[in-house]
Amino acid sequence: MNDLLLEEGIYVKRSKGSFGTGATSRECLIESLWYPCRAENGFVELFPVMDNLQRVLPMKQKISAEVFKEEYSLKENSRDIYLKLKKIIPD
Repeated sequence: MNDLLLEEGIYVKRSKGSFGTGATSRECLIESLWYPCRAENGFVELFPVMDNLQRVLPMKQKISAEVFKEEYSLKENSRDIYLKLKKIIPD
């Protein structure tokens, strides 16, 4: 199986959420930012990025490459942020 080639950048995951019940129920779109650290053997490992874009949370998530392709997209102009984070994240 070919490994997924990741771009040097931060990825965005968009999820639908809802709050309230009945007539007051509302749907919303939730965006979270992710730093991809590795893609191999059909899986991608990611760290969630803090809102200030200065650091990541120390909890790695491992998802299948298929799910990654469907649910994540590259954030525009995020290469500089990626490179700054790469310096502080251990391999």
